[in-house]
Amino acid sequence: MYFFFTLPVTFLALLILLYYLTKKSETFRKVKPLITFLFILFFLSLIISILKLDMVSRVFHSEELLNILHLATLFLILVFSVKFLSFLLFDFLFSHKQAIKYPRLIRDIGVIILYTIGILLIARYYLNIRVTEVLASAAVLTVVIGFALQDILGDLFSGIALNLEESLNIGDWVKVADHEGRIEQFRWRSIKIRTIDNVLVVIPNQTTAKQVVKNFGHAGEYFALRLQIGVSYENSPDLVINTILEALDSIDLVLKKQAPQVIVDRFDDFAIVYELKYYFEDYSKKNIIHSEINRKVWYAFKRKNIKIPFPIRDVYIKKAVEEKITDEDIIRILKSNEVLTTIAESQLKNLLEDIEIKTYGEGEVLITEGEVGLYFFHILSGEVEVLKNDKLIKALGTNDYFGEFSLFTGEKTTADVRVSRECRVLRISPGKFRETVKMNENMARKLSEVIAIRKGKLEEFEKKESRVDQQMIKKESANIFLRIKKYFSF
Repeated sequence: MYFFFTLPVTFLALLILLYYLTKKSETFRKVKPLITFLFILFFLSLIISILKLDMVSRVFHSEELLNILHLATLFLILVFSVKFLSFLLFDFLFSHKQAIKYPRLIRDIGVIILYTIGILLIARYYLNIRVTEVLASAAVLTVVIGFALQDILGDLFSGIALNLEESLNIGDWVKVADHEGRIEQFRWRSIKIRTIDNVLVVIPNQTTAKQVVKNFGHAGEYFALRLQIGVSYENSPDLVINTILEALDSIDLVLKKQAPQVIVDRFDDFAIVYELKYYFEDYSKKNIIHSEINRKVWYAFKRKNIKIPFPIRDVYIKKAVEEKITDEDIIRILKSNEVLTTIAESQLKNLLEDIEIKTYGEGEVLITEGEVGLYFFHILSGEVEVLKNDKLIKALGTNDYFGEFSLFTGEKTTADVRVSRECRVLRISPGKFRETVKMNENMARKLSEVIAIRKGKLEEFEKKESRVDQQMIKKESANIFLRIKKYFSF
């Protein structure tokens, strides 16, 4: 009787202690639901203690009721003990103190074992059931159940084996059979992965154990992928490799700290196959990066006349012909350009062999602020954005131009220019222009006036001023004239 009187006090003390710990410690807040168990245990043990009192037992006594209350108390103690031990071992000791990562499956198995031991102890010592005899008499039933649950048991043991190997963890990006995604759950029966398309796929552990599983890595690490491109035998490997590396360097999502690699992989019947290896941080953007690489490489190849061949067995029935621009068209276009209109037609004709027509794709950077411009551009079609500190200053379209500062002064650029819609351009190298065009004072003054006005308009747009200061334009024109004079040495 004394034992049952001490139980309510014990449970009440544990309840107060646990409540105090949940208020003081963030870690112990996970066991706040256990306070409810202690509260119920306190009242059950209090009722049992009261029923055990002599004065109460003389008035009311029921062995069956006491047995039921005892059994309920024992099962509640078992549930509380298992949950609290599970918290102390896995959450407090492993995760909080030792910072050890453990699979959820291991915790589940540990909980199942503790519950099994507890139920067997209650059955043996309180209900006086001979467990060994029950198990022996149920041997045939066990075999039948084993056959019926062989797939589930197979999943269970496969899950245990996979967890012991520690080759797969929650958060890993994996490919199992035809399914590729990030592991969200790793339980006793199955693995749940979330694909790039946000589809949840449940894969039984047996299937995973029998398949070749590719583990690409964990979030927070960098990933590496390979891509193969076939290129014509007419183009030299060094040219192709350098062009591909330049294209990869222009893609922000491709890591620069882990330098991309390009190798000559093999010689096929109709192409030299190059293999790209590149690194990135967000595996969920793999398809976007893959597409961007293909797009940027295509435009880079197009500009450098690098061919991606068809198989030699293909029959060419129809071949698309790109619109041809004649020399006369180019001269007419250049003469219509306000910064080039002062240059004699004879000198423009001398430039023809150095003028290139190139195509650029959306997102490609043509001019980078602070760098010496490599080309002067005249837009034949498409659209670009002029940016200052990533802020849009002006959008330029067909028959607009940019890069005139580098063309006439050889100085560093003052803004970024990026393609916003696929564009085709005429481009002229400042070095070639300087060698070919014979600059004189009259021509330089006219050019400096045009460039100063254009620069003033851009500044007006950038600063949102109502009008251009004419005095500032004259001053800037004189300044630009001196720069042109110095650059062309006349």
